[in-house]
Amino acid sequence: MELKFTENLFSLNQDDVVTKKNLYDLIQFSKVKGSEYWAGDSNIINNTPQQGINWIGDLPDTKGVLIKTRPGSYVEDGWSDDSHNSYHYSFKARNNVISYTEKANQVLISQPQHLYPIFLFTESGSDWIFRGAFSVSTIEDTYVVLSRYLPNLIAEPTDEYNKNQHSEGSKKYVTHLMAERNSAIVKEVKQSREWVCDICNTIFKDTYGVKYIEAHHKIPISTYSSQHEVKVDDFTLLCPNCHKAVHIYMRKDGIEYDEIHNILKVKNA
Repeated sequence: MELKFTENLFSLNQDDVVTKKNLYDLIQFSKVKGSEYWAGDSNIINNTPQQGINWIGDLPDTKGVLIKTRPGSYVEDGWSDDSHNSYHYSFKARNNVISYTEKANQVLISQPQHLYPIFLFTESGSDWIFRGAFSVSTIEDTYVVLSRYLPNLIAEPTDEYNKNQHSEGSKKYVTHLMAERNSAIVKEVKQSREWVCDICNTIFKDTYGVKYIEAHHKIPISTYSSQHEVKVDDFTLLCPNCHKAVHIYMRKDGIEYDEIHNILKVKNA
């Protein structure tokens, strides 16, 4: 498939093949007014040289992210499962030091808040193979886990909703995600409690036949400095649906967990 404008990325089908030259030209010349790839300021594809990641527009108005992967580029990179529904992708580092404020990493960290698609390409000779659109499902210290993007499961935000996302809620929500990436404390929380959702009382294994639960940080992030200690009691365990609902309430209304917990308890009664 030939890409003529940035918008064409949103029309790609899984396993479509794009030549390296075509994608390179689209990325480079989307920035050049008057070029055949120019489609306006909002469709400029930004990049950090030699890092394999690009993003359409700047935060908070990012429309999408492009990831181009080559086998062996980073130790953590690769498919998480045989079904190719989950992919590990490393944060970008300079001199082996990861900065979470670097734009290439910020567009990954911010994806769960703004819900733009991540377009994943893998190398095949002189071509890129489009593997589909993905979302960030997990944030670890050195990498993120990408899972297939299901836009039909995500409510379409209104203009007012977007304003809330782009103002004071943005920093708080991203910081919250960063706090949750401490895998050691999350493991301790899960080992110390029964895996029952704190809001809807769902036991995932009883319903679906497999054991699963997610840890959510209850303490208001606005009370934290840049460095802080966390303990088991700072976390609660939630099923995926309630966890997603809690984050939506957080970024939409800016309220804390205990209030959200009470709201959702009533709705689940």
